[in-house]
Amino acid sequence: MRRLVLTAVLVSIALAAPIAAATPGPASSASERREARSSRSRSRSIGYAWRGRLENGVTLRESPLVRYVGEYRDTVIFTGTWQLVQLLERAAERVQQRLPGARLSVGELSAPRGGSIAGHRSHQSGRDVDLAFYMTDARGRPYDPFAFAVFGADGVGQGPNRMLRFDDDRNWELVGKLVADGDARVQYIFVSNAIRQRLLRTARRRRAPRSVIQRAETVMVQPSHGHPHANHFHVRIYCNPHERPRCRDRAPFHPWYPGTPPADGGERAGTARP
Repeated sequence: MRRLVLTAVLVSIALAAPIAAATPGPASSASERREARSSRSRSRSIGYAWRGRLENGVTLRESPLVRYVGEYRDTVIFTGTWQLVQLLERAAERVQQRLPGARLSVGELSAPRGGSIAGHRSHQSGRDVDLAFYMTDARGRPYDPFAFAVFGADGVGQGPNRMLRFDDDRNWELVGKLVADGDARVQYIFVSNAIRQRLLRTARRRRAPRSVIQRAETVMVQPSHGHPHANHFHVRIYCNPHERPRCRDRAPFHPWYPGTPPADGGERAGTARP
């Protein structure tokens, strides 16, 4: 009996040691929690996505999960609300967990203080982000793009990117996590109809929950005019309740809209505006 007890104690110590070593000290954890709370409470999206600004934005940093698209690396357009930055980090982590080996390639978010930026009609208030598609080379290896690449309905890169392939599984995992997130609520994912159909077929093949597929069907939209978004996702989240009424949303207000929609419909409702 004494030998059994001693063995149990030794096993318990052996199991506990690596966990204790990997756990940050209380001071570090408390400091990180305070910083996170501060960023969350101070970050503010002001106005509409296409007519607004950003207060106390949070910079999305490169990491083992996230990288900047090469052509945008020298810009400073990687700032968003705390909710948007956290959403991107969670989504990148989910894809890495499910299908290891690739990082999320991020284009532009907003300027540090928001406002108009070249090449965009929106991206003004920290709630918009452009994401490159996950893609592979012809051998199926994850590929980190220098620039956004156009893909057709067949999933093959177009123009100078014919050697690239649209990564159906990783791109669906990304979309699935974005639309199912419980904190930052997605209003739109602007993307071409051809890519939308590929992703919905992939979702059914992977037996995604019906509720998640329905959300994806709702938020994935090809803009009614202008850029069809066949080379990247443009994601927009709703205002967080603590940012209102200075932060403004416009219809549509999906069932997962956080809080009560504005009585005026958020200015005049119109066509989807990327």
